[in-house]
Amino acid sequence: MLTHNNPLTFAHQHRGASFRDLFSVEQQVPRLDGSLGPYINFDNAASTPPSRAVQAAVMAFSEWYSSVHRGAGFKSQLATRAYEQARQIVLRFVGGRPGQHVCVFGKNTTEAINKLAHRFPFTPERNVVLVSLMEHHSNDLPFRAAAHVVHVGVTPAGELDEGDFDRKLAAHAGRVALVAVTGASNVTGHITAARRLAEKAHAAGAHILVDCAQLVPHRAVDVGD
Repeated sequence: MLTHNNPLTFAHQHRGASFRDLFSVEQQVPRLDGSLGPYINFDNAASTPPSRAVQAAVMAFSEWYSSVHRGAGFKSQLATRAYEQARQIVLRFVGGRPGQHVCVFGKNTTEAINKLAHRFPFTPERNVVLVSLMEHHSNDLPFRAAAHVVHVGVTPAGELDEGDFDRKLAAHAGRVALVAVTGASNVTGHITAARRLAEKAHAAGAHILVDCAQLVPHRAVDVGD
């Protein structure tokens, strides 16, 4: 019933179009001198403009939207089913395994990390969080109120100093509960060796949080590995 505005249909119909054509970016905005010019967005992590395909999908489903998880009517059942299917779509996109992983929706990356920081089972014996010095504040500040944050250094080239990481992990052996690291830095562009860090964290009995806000749009991610 939604095929007339299906985002996949839209993408197929516009295959071969320029990247710019996939977004609504024709708006003219006032300049300081009073003239008008095209709006140029420099914050494409937190507030990327929705693509035309996303706009089409939202408009198509708006006719059928109703209460999710709390209604017995047809529209509520349809909305609930679509909501749960979205979890599976996201899991597949990042290599998640339905029997092992869970997709929890948040408003944005900042809120998701805040929720984790306030719900993570820190204990007096294991309450250290290793955080790199190249993190977005959203992946640093929330842990300061919930645990003891230890910062890992960054090399002059803007990369994570894995030697310092290994030293800090060893210095706080048995007390590191979580490693919080960016997947790709929004400051230096460095792509972290997340799998290698995960292996080290797990070997030390710690969990790992990878902030993939900057990574997912540009690289394939496999949380299963």
